[in-house]
Amino acid sequence: MNPNELAKLKEKAPLPLILLLLLFFLPAFLLEPETAALNATASGFDASLKKAKDLRLLHEKYTQQNTRLKRLQQINSQLLENIPQEAALPGMIDKLHNTAAACSVVVENVHYSFSRQYEKLDVPGYEISMNLSAGYDGIRRLLAELETMPSPVLIKEVVLTESQRYVLTMRLLVK
Repeated sequence: MNPNELAKLKEKAPLPLILLLLLFFLPAFLLEPETAALNATASGFDASLKKAKDLRLLHEKYTQQNTRLKRLQQINSQLLENIPQEAALPGMIDKLHNTAAACSVVVENVHYSFSRQYEKLDVPGYEISMNLSAGYDGIRRLLAELETMPSPVLIKEVVLTESQRYVLTMRLLVK
């Protein structure tokens, strides 16, 4: 090459080098804010997606709980239909005595008490404590008959006090 041309190239050499450096770093200057915006949008989307998943799970739980609540309300209404009115209590007591007599069980003494609550539940009913005299088979038949009664009878305990003497404690629910 000619020395004049070489001198001209040396004078112009910094300009292409500066242009080359500008072109090399220019995309980073332009893309860096876009990348930061993209990262911020992605993290916002991830947070929104997590909230949406949580809300979907909450909605599923709410639907399940709502279904359970409706089922429990249905069971409650069916139970309340089976609980007799307080006016039916004399008939229920007569049925108890007749059932005991049919099972060869002698009712010696009966104690009745009314309470509005039963084991911390607002369920009114009569607590009945019966002193009975019968053989073991008679008591078993009586208990089996009590379980098949149409009105709910909650047997709390059966205690053998002495030979062929029992104390039966139960609860009759009323409305």
